[in-house]
Amino acid sequence: MLVFSIAFALLGVTGAILLNARRRLLALDASCAAAAAEVEVQALRLHALFPALVGLMRAFAPEERVAIDAVALAYAGARRAHSPQAKLFGETRLTDGVHALLGRAQAVPHIHNLEDFRELRQRMDDAERTLAAARRQLKATTDAYNSALGQFPESLFAKRLRLAPRVFYDIGVDEPAEEA
Repeated sequence: MLVFSIAFALLGVTGAILLNARRRLLALDASCAAAAAEVEVQALRLHALFPALVGLMRAFAPEERVAIDAVALAYAGARRAHSPQAKLFGETRLTDGVHALLGRAQAVPHIHNLEDFRELRQRMDDAERTLAAARRQLKATTDAYNSALGQFPESLFAKRLRLAPRVFYDIGVDEPAEEA
């Protein structure tokens, strides 16, 4: 009778451990999806400010037409991207173009002194910081998820639940460029 009770208790503990591992893995998977969605939302929030920058530059610095058009094209390309690699390329190109355009705007006194430009610049800096924080959270969540896939007992459920490691594409932009 004692052996039966011990075996039953061990079976119960083992079942609880396995159930907890399955729940943890599914929770990490859901966290990755939520973090990726947050990055997408914050990227769209930042992207919503780019047309205002392009419009401001077209109105006050038409001589920068080449740089303005490059940002407009990069913006369109980043919005069309669907695969992670294409998004990575589009975001990198867009970020480089926007920072170059902001640098040129800083050099034009009548733009730099505009209250609208200063407010737009502040909103863009805030949006970039928020996006960088969301990307850091996505990276941490993705790392935790990928790590859990290889741990026992979670690894027992990974194939059964058809969970695969997630790829994190880091565009390498953590903080907005400092003002000159």
